[in-house]
Amino acid sequence: MKRNIFLFLMCVCMTSQAQHIQLKAGGGLSKLDSQSSAVPAWRLGAGYELEFDQHWTFSPALVFAIKGWENPDETVYKKDNEGNIMTNPETGAPLTGVKNTETVTYHVEMPLLFNYYLRTKERQYVVFSAGPYLAYGISGKTKVKGDTDRQGAERFYYDYDPLKDGDAKRFEAGVQLGAGYQFSNGITAGVDFNYAFTKVIGNRKPVSALLSFSYMFRGK
Repeated sequence: MKRNIFLFLMCVCMTSQAQHIQLKAGGGLSKLDSQSSAVPAWRLGAGYELEFDQHWTFSPALVFAIKGWENPDETVYKKDNEGNIMTNPETGAPLTGVKNTETVTYHVEMPLLFNYYLRTKERQYVVFSAGPYLAYGISGKTKVKGDTDRQGAERFYYDYDPLKDGDAKRFEAGVQLGAGYQFSNGITAGVDFNYAFTKVIGNRKPVSALLSFSYMFRGK
């Protein structure tokens, strides 16, 4: 499989008419399905655009991505040091508290995008992009406040690496869609949307939406 992918990329390089290096950056929001809240997301990297004709190109890239999710204001039962649910001495109703969980993860991503350029003016284009992406989680940090299942100071706060010490999976794969406008100076501004096909925690899949910017060093 790896050999076939390598041969495919070599054929693309040999048959392309022009090649352009791109610097990429972006910022926006990411979350873990509809059950979580969004947190800031960032992306920085470089790519290599291979031109087939006046409209179609292929652009593999390697980027460093920061993303995550948040589960705020989760209602939990207050418990004593033995793990028993505490109750109101007057009414007998269980006492509740608020638990907040926020996760940030750091990834290396490889988007493999096919792009369609629609010319509007001299050296200016509307650009549509789509293709798969692969990602590998390097590290992360989950901050937890108000976890009544913990003892001592950890009831108020503790943190851990969700990729190393938690249930989060390192490998991620999905699809990236984008649209933007390329100016005559080589700068492209647009929006990107990532949707994962793989499950990161349980049955939950990450999504993200970012404003994207790139600069192309044009070849001949």
